Amino acid sequence: MFELFLFINPLGLSCYHLEKQIRKIAEELDLDICINYIPLVTMTAMKQDLVKRNWNFNTSINLANYHLASLSVQKFYYAIQIAYGKKRARLFLFKLQEALSDGKTNYSEALAETLVQDLGLNLEKVKNSLTDACLREFISQDSTLASKFNVTSLPSTVVFNDESDDSGLLLDGDLNYDDLREIFTDPSASACLDVADNDAFYWSDCSSHLRLL
Repeated sequence: MFELFLFINPLGLSCYHLEKQIRKIAEELDLDICINYIPLVTMTAMKQDLVKRNWNFNTSINLANYHLASLSVQKFYYAIQIAYGKKRARLFLFKLQEALSDGKTNYSEALAETLVQDLGLNLEKVKNSLTDACLREFISQDSTLASKFNVTSLPSTVVFNDESDDSGLLLDGDLNYDDLREIFTDPSASACLDVADNDAFYWSDCSSHLRLL
């Protein structure tokens, strides 16, 4: 079984495409993949996504609105996680990114609330969870996890294979479909990694995206 920690920009276009690729590969290969979504809000990721969407991040209003929207989505994600568990929270986030992927739909709390209801969730229960003391703690814990894994860009994916060993691979940024697929099909995909210290990350000569955890 593979376990993935997917560190993403909650509004990111690249993050949405990566999630789609992973879902497709899991279905094609009939793999048992456990995905942990970890939405992070960083200035670098926001600016990169604004560029991808051809929005002007030099306009302070655009960046400020994007920041507020990102924080709102992040809070909704954890609120749903508190109220209904991680599976529903992941589904909400994926559906939201899907709705925003056309580049025409803008984020609003009304859109988030509509998606909550479309998923058959109780909106009042989710809203009450937005003020739950655990919400900030969850955000803090996941931010600490990102630091532990040395995540420096979004999206980033940490892959663990329970059937091989206790080490993991960190895949930075956008990923080619074929390269990503190889990670799940070739047991020797990490063989070219030079391991000297299990507490450190190492760049692999065979892929600019791979590092050993």
